[in-house]
Amino acid sequence: MTESDSEYVKLISSDGFEFVIHREAAIRSGTIKNMLCGPVQFRESVDNEITFRDIKANILEIVCQYLYYKWKYEGSSKEIPEFKVDPEVVLETLMTADFLEC
Repeated sequence: MTESDSEYVKLISSDGFEFVIHREAAIRSGTIKNMLCGPVQFRESVDNEITFRDIKANILEIVCQYLYYKWKYEGSSKEIPEFKVDPEVVLETLMTADFLEC
């Protein structure tokens, strides 16, 4: 198995926090998927590591939780529970989610 086939990827926030998440969850983000699996081989796809210079740890943590939530409930026929975000970070989270296409 090569590095680019790794089961996990590392997402690094602008303030240096590292989040290791399952690759299948990570690619629920269009931006991350393009970086890891796109036709152009980015350094990130070789290293399985993406550094986000403009995303702080508290927001990246919420994004990681959402990616797992999306992976878990994608295509579900059951009632999907609400994904809650604290009001004080909702705008920053939405802007980040838009950037990451998730």
